[in-house]
Amino acid sequence: MRSFVRAAELLSRLFGALAAAMVGLLIALMTYEVVVRYVFGAPTVWGYELTTWVMGASFLLAIAYALATRSHVRVDFVRDLFGAKAIHAVDLAGYVLFLLPLLLWLTVGLWDYFLGAYLTGERTGQSAWNPEVWPFRLVMLLGVAAWTLQVVAEIVKAGLALAGRDTGSRPRA
Repeated sequence: MRSFVRAAELLSRLFGALAAAMVGLLIALMTYEVVVRYVFGAPTVWGYELTTWVMGASFLLAIAYALATRSHVRVDFVRDLFGAKAIHAVDLAGYVLFLLPLLLWLTVGLWDYFLGAYLTGERTGQSAWNPEVWPFRLVMLLGVAAWTLQVVAEIVKAGLALAGRDTGSRPRA
């Protein structure tokens, strides 16, 4: 179980690093678009959609990282009233009863969403570029699947912590 937790957290960290790199790419793409549009009067046909996709991809790939490193938004004023065991029990219940079923449903739905776009060659219809949408839908699927794996790792860690055992997790980044 500990090796699963480490593997899930490694994947989450890799996706987080990729998401961070995508922010740099987004800055470069937007800077290029602004310069060619306003300095040279020659906007690109791909700028709008590509920057939207890169921003969305960076967000989706960073979700699992945020959970793995506990850098997500959390309302702690209630949690701070409880002891460590109660906090782990509440986390475990929340992950098992609410978040995991939602993410499993979403992952299956995104698989169908991706596969349908891939098989039909669906295009955006948003611009003159009009690219196929399956690459972005694949990123959506991968981001949510990584989040789902990280939630399973959090369930394992909460269970191990409740049992008084080492979670096998790396320290917070």
